[in-house]
Amino acid sequence: MLTEAQIQRYARQLLLRDVGERGQQALGAVRVDVQLPDDVASAAAAYLRAGGTEVRLASEVPGAWAGTAPLLESAPEHDLEVLAAPGVPERAGVVVGAHGGAQVLWSIGEDGCRGCLRGVTRPLAPPAGMGTAGVQVGSLVALLAQRRALGLASALEGVEVSETGTLSTLVAPACTHRPPVVPGSVLAELVLHLAAALPDEGCAVLLGRDEAVRLVPMENAQATHHARDPAAFPRSARAAFSLEPRAWLALLREADRAGEHVLAIAHSHPDGGEHFSAEDRRWAAPDGHPLLPGVVHLVVAFRQGRPWSARWAVWTDGDFLEVDCLLPRGS
Repeated sequence: MLTEAQIQRYARQLLLRDVGERGQQALGAVRVDVQLPDDVASAAAAYLRAGGTEVRLASEVPGAWAGTAPLLESAPEHDLEVLAAPGVPERAGVVVGAHGGAQVLWSIGEDGCRGCLRGVTRPLAPPAGMGTAGVQVGSLVALLAQRRALGLASALEGVEVSETGTLSTLVAPACTHRPPVVPGSVLAELVLHLAAALPDEGCAVLLGRDEAVRLVPMENAQATHHARDPAAFPRSARAAFSLEPRAWLALLREADRAGEHVLAIAHSHPDGGEHFSAEDRRWAAPDGHPLLPGVVHLVVAFRQGRPWSARWAVWTDGDFLEVDCLLPRGS
């Protein structure tokens, strides 16, 4: 609870609908570590400290509110990093960079995707001295940090300041670095289809539209390919899978007509191999780049004819990152 002195000091902020006493305490529960050029850092620190947030600077520059004591007597509950591009905060934070004469700021929450952040900040150069423009950029750093502290920010949000000082919001890209959310009923249907293919590998495709996900069972064409051209397809259907090209093309056309897109390609490992294997990786990224950008892969491992585990394989920063997939009980 705020003291009477604190209520008097932050009276104007306390009247704001999105702040109030609880929001003011949230501003005081954050410590912001600013690692930017001095002109931007000092402006950001002035705004943040005036709002009741503790700030640490790489080099302390005397300025407004520099001697302000932290709002709360206890240690901050959360840390927020403000870094120059191409830095990426470990948790929540703000990245500031320059591109084509404009200043670009991206704010990310602890639940935000670092892969998406790296993608949007990759074109940015580190910010240089900005002179008077540094005050505007510093105020935006403070604004993004305060939005994050108050719980008003999305997982990834951005703003751009043009050379003339015009502000524009930036739309975060659709994330392709995380597995999709698939209903348990669809996963159960997938497991039944893959089990029916044993002892061979089974395969299927997950299609999505908005929040809806549906399963499209596919036939493993590996046996046919292996019999026709064993040199090009040396592995049997018990150790590999492949999609029949005409069936795959028909699926893509159907999905396009229905406004759906491919979320994932799933297949099974009948021998219990839990991981996205080296062979799987060569198939999914034959030249070191994903064959199907934005599409994730799902491996369901079986042991003694029963599903044992499932793992997503998501292309992130030049390789496939594996993430556990919880199968529904009774699968």
